[in-house]
Amino acid sequence: MGFLTTLALLITLGVLWLVFTVMKHAAPSEKRMRAELAKMKTDMDAWAGDLVKIDKAELELFSLGQVKKAAKKRFRSAVKGIYTTIFEEPVVAYSFKKFLGKNGLLYARTATHEYGYWIKNNETQVLINGQIVGALRDDGGLYGARTKRLLAKLDKKGAVAFPVTVNQREVASMTKAQPADNKELTARAFQFVKDDLTEEEEVLLLSVVLPEIIQPPVGK
Repeated sequence: MGFLTTLALLITLGVLWLVFTVMKHAAPSEKRMRAELAKMKTDMDAWAGDLVKIDKAELELFSLGQVKKAAKKRFRSAVKGIYTTIFEEPVVAYSFKKFLGKNGLLYARTATHEYGYWIKNNETQVLINGQIVGALRDDGGLYGARTKRLLAKLDKKGAVAFPVTVNQREVASMTKAQPADNKELTARAFQFVKDDLTEEEEVLLLSVVLPEIIQPPVGK
């Protein structure tokens, strides 16, 4: 095989590899998104271990501290970690994969529920326990998939904290400022949580605050 033939073959293989890489890391279709989430779930089953069940008391103790945080970066970002209470009890585990552009997948789980976030430019499809419940928009609102009704909202305009409403009722207030690294374990994620918080409100509350707490590096 002559030099020019070999060179042409190498160029062709390089182009094919580049095309394959771009396609692999481009924004996923819904079918691929679900397949990727299934892989993330399987990985989490083996990696995260048991989590402490979240209730109102655990929400009040929810900290911004993480354990087992790990990150990889090759063509896309891959990050995972476990959030704890201020007493270092594991309560939320997550895994994130970044695709080309402002696209990514975030998977998070508590002891009782699973949350999936299909991030596509300025809108995020939210799945709870595998079902698409709505879209999370730039205004911090989660809008129902069928009704388009506002289900929950994280209001980021608060001067000191971010109020969280579920079905038009304020149920919690999220801490605005991110702490310094050496203060993460004692920094609480919520300033207050309603005493009469229902299970449904808790699930929707977490669905809108988890992306803000985790802050996946989409577009970076």
